[in-house]
Amino acid sequence: MKLIFNDATEITVQKVETHGDYLRILTVGNTPEQLKVLFTDSTRTARMIVQERGQTVATYEGYTAFYRTEIYTGKIYGVVMYKAEKTPEVQSSMVQAAVLVAQMQAQSLPDEQALTVKDIYPAWDGNGVSYQKDYYLTHNGKLYKVLQAHTSQTDWAPDTAPSLFAEVLPGTDGTGIGEWVQPGSTNPYMTGDRVTHNGKTLESLADNNVWEPGAQGSEALWREVETE
Repeated sequence: MKLIFNDATEITVQKVETHGDYLRILTVGNTPEQLKVLFTDSTRTARMIVQERGQTVATYEGYTAFYRTEIYTGKIYGVVMYKAEKTPEVQSSMVQAAVLVAQMQAQSLPDEQALTVKDIYPAWDGNGVSYQKDYYLTHNGKLYKVLQAHTSQTDWAPDTAPSLFAEVLPGTDGTGIGEWVQPGSTNPYMTGDRVTHNGKTLESLADNNVWEPGAQGSEALWREVETE
């Protein structure tokens, strides 16, 4: 079996096969150094024809990006080729760009939707990052919203700086029904917010509600409700 390059030069091959986005070529009688010279010429590899007993069995076009050589037993050497737009580096860059766009778009979501895609938000960084008001971020597995614009410091973590961050709690601001969590003064439960606590579903009857349901003195702040 032989492989004929775009410039009509040819080499003996044992196998040529595609694997997802890349092409693997197993050759006979060429060293890795020789293969690198042959396959790094994008003009030569623009079109490659595989023939067996004089018959064309496959034609590959556009696999011009040399990725690596591979060594097998029996002095068999392989080459991995990608199409230029499909290399792992390009794919990684595209994924990173897509994640960045998604993160930017996710900043405009309401709390209810933000909680459902919590993992997309960037983690808090205490090394001099400029954070704007209402920016979402995560810290220790929790979603927070920035309360006031500031430049981050290592000792101003979201869970220790309540004047700068408020945890977005399930059950608040229309975010469905969440397990009750002790809120702070910056993220209290408001009238109509619903939570579960000790096996019950409860609705807040007042704004700025930071009381635990069932605690002494909270009787007028929560009422048990039925859910479907």
